[in-house]
Amino acid sequence: MKIDLAFSPYELEKKDLQGKAVVVIDALRATSTMIVAFENGCSAFIPVLTVEEAKKLAADRRDLDLLLGGERRALPVEGFHLGNSPRDYRPEKVKGKVVIMTTTNGTQALIAARGAAEVFIGAFLNLSALSHRLIEAGRDVIIACAGEKGFFCLEDTVCGGAIVDRLEKDGAAISESDSAMAAKVLYEYFENDIYRMLLESEWGQYLESVGLGKDIRICARVDSSRLVPVYREGKIFLDR
Repeated sequence: MKIDLAFSPYELEKKDLQGKAVVVIDALRATSTMIVAFENGCSAFIPVLTVEEAKKLAADRRDLDLLLGGERRALPVEGFHLGNSPRDYRPEKVKGKVVIMTTTNGTQALIAARGAAEVFIGAFLNLSALSHRLIEAGRDVIIACAGEKGFFCLEDTVCGGAIVDRLEKDGAAISESDSAMAAKVLYEYFENDIYRMLLESEWGQYLESVGLGKDIRICARVDSSRLVPVYREGKIFLDR
């Protein structure tokens, strides 16, 4: 199994995705929030790039029990039902609902991954379950970091390195690209205090500054979930 890693959606777009499994990571916060939402009974997510696209889709798809969710600069979008905080996605809000989601970075990475054979949602919350699912799939893997506005970000790269590390510990025979190897080295440096790494990252500091620091603690809960959502035919859902 070959493991590669893209530091941003822009880099992912340059890679050959055919026949591969892609893991999309936006550790602070989109993919972590999705996992929490599914734990609380959410039915599905539909990721889109823009606020306008989200509103139009909601207007066009009145057959579904829809909510609008997402953020810009970490803050909820005016007129949306939900932001991008995992604390927003409580059972009484999201159980049985489909959420149309647009975020600054995470949904861009998801859209960029559409050409892959399989696309999985990853975060610190589901590392072990994700590793097992990738081993079952038996495909070469590209870890797709959402990054920050097209550039490297620490938290997604460290999470990508954690996936590489977990695959090795679970007995997968893997070969690593330079970027995957570098991500693993970063993870090994931070693995004993993931919360501190998230808190001290540039985006973690920004979340603290706008009053969203409580989200960081939730996103640092390693292996808190056994769920591995998939992205297929424009929708994110649980297929088992």
